[in-house]
Amino acid sequence: MDSTAIRDSYDAVADVYAQGFTADPASKPSDHAMLTVFAEQIPREGLVADVGCGPAQVACFLADLGVPVLGFDVSPGMVEVARARRPGLDARVGSMLDLPPGDGEPAGVVAFYSLVHLQVEERPLAYAEFARVLRPGGLALAAFHAGQDVRQPDSWFDRPVALDFFAPRPEEVAAGLAAAGFAMEATLPRGPYPGEADTERAYLPARKAPGR
Repeated sequence: MDSTAIRDSYDAVADVYAQGFTADPASKPSDHAMLTVFAEQIPREGLVADVGCGPAQVACFLADLGVPVLGFDVSPGMVEVARARRPGLDARVGSMLDLPPGDGEPAGVVAFYSLVHLQVEERPLAYAEFARVLRPGGLALAAFHAGQDVRQPDSWFDRPVALDFFAPRPEEVAAGLAAAGFAMEATLPRGPYPGEADTERAYLPARKAPGR
């Protein structure tokens, strides 16, 4: 889908999204555990790129663990909300299909529910970007709704949007990351917590091959 439509849709809902839709990862045991283990594996002073950072709930969680974080989001509205949520946070406008960091800069990349709008043909481009920016041996962590459903709402938070929401199968994401040069470390599914959308989730930690 058109990246302009994604940008404009998230700009339209940025304020209400930040207020009522996202929860601190500390309130979700699996999110808390996965992000904590991820942070523990980042070298001291190693930078993490939070790709599709939204209102920065993941970036703030990692920063509170002492991890330097650089957030990117295609929506300027979301970046503004992220900066307001955590003054001093380095959050920038950027697409996961063309990430601003140079080759081999971050020690980690986290993509928490931000793969959701990528068409099938776009996903390899995103995985290749994760591999490009990560230093050899760097760690990526993807979390996403799992399945094969596609939702196409025309309104969200009572505001008009033009978005496609995809729920890829974990084995498809794992294969795509492997093709980009990652070694999969685990595939961890979970069901919804009370109050969440009734979908399965999956976490995929993967490490960039040292020689790539």
